[in-house]
Amino acid sequence: MTPEQLAKSGSEHAHQVALFAWANMAARYGLFAANDCKCYTVKGLAEKCLHYYNDTIPELKLLFAIHNQGYGDTIRGANAKAEGVKTGVSDIMLPVTVFGGSHNTLLFAGLFIELKKPKVGKISDAQSDFAIKVEAQGYKVAFCYGWQNARDQLLNYLGR
Repeated sequence: MTPEQLAKSGSEHAHQVALFAWANMAARYGLFAANDCKCYTVKGLAEKCLHYYNDTIPELKLLFAIHNQGYGDTIRGANAKAEGVKTGVSDIMLPVTVFGGSHNTLLFAGLFIELKKPKVGKISDAQSDFAIKVEAQGYKVAFCYGWQNARDQLLNYLGR
């Protein structure tokens, strides 16, 4: 399925699944393949794109989700808190450092993404507070509305 098809329900979960489908395609077969809907459905096309364009983004192999959603019932909530799940922590993390400037200094230690449903997602006070705290530690935080916005933030962060 294409990222667009995966995100069709419009839920935050669906958009996160779509983002990871795109990122996995870009990491394995390249940016051209990840952005071509046919590469998700036509057997062998992604491999041909990789051979022709050779534009993989290997850093995306490090992209991961952070379990921080609703805790469910009381027992699950207690277990999640005991495991270290914290309110306000961003949904996604890319642990890739970015250097730049004339002295090639550290710009960011990594990228956190808080993914929201397009047009209706709201940033909570806890999420805003988390963003302020990790930005003070050298991380970049992006609040993204929909998987396409998150994709664009990843590409921008990686200088693509």
